[in-house]
Amino acid sequence: MFDLLKKKLSGFVQGIVGKKEEKPEAVFETPVEEIIEERPPEPKKEEKAVVKVPERKEVPVEKKEIHIHRKEERVEPAQKKEIAVGKVAERETEKLEKKVRKDIFAAVKETISGASEIREGEISELLEELELGLIESDVALEVAEDIKNGLKKRVVGEKVPKGKTAEFIREQLKETLIGMVDTGKGFSIPERVRTSEKPVKIMVLGPNGSGKTTTIAKITKLLQGEGFSVVVAASDTFRAAAMEQLKHHGDKLGVKVIAGAYGSDPTALAFDAVEYAKAHKIDVVLIDTAGRQDTNVNLLNQLKKMNRVISPQIKIYVGESIAGNAIVEQISAFNKEIGIDGVVLTKLDCDAKGGAVVSISKVTGIPIIYVGTGQGYGDLEQFDAKKIIGEILS
Repeated sequence: MFDLLKKKLSGFVQGIVGKKEEKPEAVFETPVEEIIEERPPEPKKEEKAVVKVPERKEVPVEKKEIHIHRKEERVEPAQKKEIAVGKVAERETEKLEKKVRKDIFAAVKETISGASEIREGEISELLEELELGLIESDVALEVAEDIKNGLKKRVVGEKVPKGKTAEFIREQLKETLIGMVDTGKGFSIPERVRTSEKPVKIMVLGPNGSGKTTTIAKITKLLQGEGFSVVVAASDTFRAAAMEQLKHHGDKLGVKVIAGAYGSDPTALAFDAVEYAKAHKIDVVLIDTAGRQDTNVNLLNQLKKMNRVISPQIKIYVGESIAGNAIVEQISAFNKEIGIDGVVLTKLDCDAKGGAVVSISKVTGIPIIYVGTGQGYGDLEQFDAKKIIGEILS
């Protein structure tokens, strides 16, 4: 489960540990004395030519006065260039000396404190690789970017005790992922039923093949275990197999299934189930719905009508975790048209990537409330963000 996502996250952690354990740059191994000895020689200064000016003699008034000009000293362009290069080399040498002293001091300080600082330059490339790995694992693009930036803020500049880098990075990554997955809006269906007016109407949405019918049976078993009575409305009237499956589950679980003729009005059938629950003082009505795609206009209109007439207190979307980013788009579309309170993710035990778990709540704002982990009636677990992320990082 989650094999690809596990691999990408584990590779990121090990990559950072590898960076921290790399041998220091060669500049640390070069003694300062050797650098000073290699200082380029001072350029020779040209000796100035001395011009002797003859003594001035007094000249008679009638004779012409003679002016003597001093010869000006000139420095050739090539000489100027040589002098400039020498000065630049001298300045670079001084800078290198200071860098060596500074780095040696930092290394000594790090050894004494027993901690090393995580620098942005060390992990920037690894963070980019992490983002690509998350996207490859079916994490939504905007979520992958948020994870990268969130983790960067958490770790850059932090000082980590020697030998604790992997543990520190893994913990920060865990907290970052939990923040993406846990919306704080999750709830327990039995608890919601306990505090709501009876009968509690639960409308179940989702595409065909997602495990919707089996999930209804699992929720029925969950509610029975908490002492609640249940009736099921087989309102997916355009699929004969769905009605037969619900009747089969109803017989095994000992609950009444209200079904109609193939192609009958789904809303009318759901209404009959609600009336039956009122007449027999049943606590919960579980309503199955047609499972066509979110782009089907007729389906959406049908669901909107049912939503208006029945006014369900809880609307649950059932989807496959292996659907990847497609499930995020489907949930968003149904939520926009009808409104969804929670998500049940099925086939979690078959999910080789794991990206959907990380993306759904962050993108849609809707909590994952349960996960399906098998075909048995008891294979429905309350969603626990810490447990799931712990599994991904194990």
